[in-house]
Amino acid sequence: MVKVMKINQKTILLILFASIGFYSCDSFLTQELENVYQTDLIEENPLFAQGILFYGYSRMINSYQFDDVATDDAVSNDITNSSNNYANFRRLATGEWSSYFDPTNVWANSYNAINNVNYFLTFVNNVEWSIQYAERNELFKKRYNAEARALRGYHYLRLLSRYGGVASNGALLGVPVTGGLITSEDNTSIPRPPFQTTMDQIIADLDYAIANFPYTFDATNDPHFNHVYQVNNNRGRINGQIAWALKARAALLGASPAYNGGAYDLNKAEFAAQVSGELLKKQGGLASLAPKRIFWNDDNDINNPEIIWRENSANSNTLELENYPPLLWGSGRINPTQNLVDAFPMKNGYPITMLDESGYDPASPYENRDERLLQNIFVNGSTLRNTRINTSTDRTLENGNANTNGLNVQPLYSTRTGYYLRKLLRETVNLDPASRNNARHFYTHMRWTEMYLIYAEAANEAFGPDADPNNYGFTPREIIAAIRQRAGIDQPDDYLDSITGKEAMRDMIRNERRLEFCFEGYRFWDLRRWNLPLDVTARGTSITGDVHTHIDVEARAYKPYMIYCPIPNAEVIKYPELLQNNNW
Repeated sequence: MVKVMKINQKTILLILFASIGFYSCDSFLTQELENVYQTDLIEENPLFAQGILFYGYSRMINSYQFDDVATDDAVSNDITNSSNNYANFRRLATGEWSSYFDPTNVWANSYNAINNVNYFLTFVNNVEWSIQYAERNELFKKRYNAEARALRGYHYLRLLSRYGGVASNGALLGVPVTGGLITSEDNTSIPRPPFQTTMDQIIADLDYAIANFPYTFDATNDPHFNHVYQVNNNRGRINGQIAWALKARAALLGASPAYNGGAYDLNKAEFAAQVSGELLKKQGGLASLAPKRIFWNDDNDINNPEIIWRENSANSNTLELENYPPLLWGSGRINPTQNLVDAFPMKNGYPITMLDESGYDPASPYENRDERLLQNIFVNGSTLRNTRINTSTDRTLENGNANTNGLNVQPLYSTRTGYYLRKLLRETVNLDPASRNNARHFYTHMRWTEMYLIYAEAANEAFGPDADPNNYGFTPREIIAAIRQRAGIDQPDDYLDSITGKEAMRDMIRNERRLEFCFEGYRFWDLRRWNLPLDVTARGTSITGDVHTHIDVEARAYKPYMIYCPIPNAEVIKYPELLQNNNW
């Protein structure tokens, strides 16, 4: 008899429910021993043991946060509902961000997950995962050790990307590394270590996972392997490929200007290029870049080859209810900015600022643009479900009905910028109360285009736009060329060909990253790790007749020190050695 049952989604939920009481308090430094399950009982019950591990998954980000509304890419029309991210990130961007109010806060969630993982690692090798097959029992131990280390690496990376920064003592610090089980008796003196110490822990955990995990969970001729790795039942769980991708993300973070005195560290950039380059080479090189339009508003293919790691899918209409224009029974929450619209080049590849070369016509601003513009954003004149979206200042439509989609027509619902979100919405969803339906959605943690752009950014800094010193078969320029060609940019791409030098290519890579990942939760963090100005005013367009007038919509109240997030104030007060980031 085998003690470990086949794990499906319902089983995982039951396990999580069983283990949810373990370390569920707010602070990572106040765990109480009476909340801990008896280890001997857990070792006798593999199902409960897995529940401790799965707690690490339960504390991951599992939905789009839409912190874009706190950047120069978008604003929100919601100012009243403090229970959602739209309003909270608007409050953050306009002056309320503090160590008391922080919508980015993951401190307790991630440290609770890490403490569970650390506890799991104390007994994982003592659990009798299979009483029938010794080979299978050893495979289970190998898998769960690797999975636990990868989860710990994920959560440390999540913490470091937020709280790593220049502290009140002027030093670049990371976040506390807690290798064992934390209790309230022994952790009051845990300080913040140097930034690199935390990064080293992340890399060590992910390296362990890469070395001890299969690259992907593919079926083999070994029935023990197939049983342990449950080839057809692992959607959303980490494998070697995912751990490798996380390592690439961590390496780029470590090389970035915010953590190296305002400029890239070239040795660390070379390391990031090596990590991501080897991964891309293993995956098939540039030929494996997913085909055109693979991740737009029709990306709900669960076997989408662009996706490295995603959550389970579920049928819903929540995103559409929040973000469809009001005339189609939505709340129009996310309003893309003119800043973002202007970042999309013309179809011939030239920026709209280069009027002679691009052919940009301010009177027809959406014609002949990069196809990604209209794939991501509803502009004036776009059509959704056979309904023309009018975002002008008109208060009535041609048929005499009220134009609730117009600029600032209906407070809290209509667009403030002249634009509505299109990306991520399922346009098969009908919100008409008389015939409302759902569609499949899922959250994507990582996709392959990120790995290509990680390599392009790191390799450009380390080697320049056109060098391939490791013979991977691609250069930063070739990656950008392939991404732009996929986007429908005319070929040959004369503008890209005109780019020379590391600095100009850096700007292009950053802009491509902005366009590719808009509304997926990257811009808020990219601006910070690049150490770029955060206080750029969000702009929109006011359309009257055929005249487009750009308008200021929302000023940003950021200060330069806000490239790093605040450690929760309650933690700093309780534990003096936990130094706060500077000026918070």
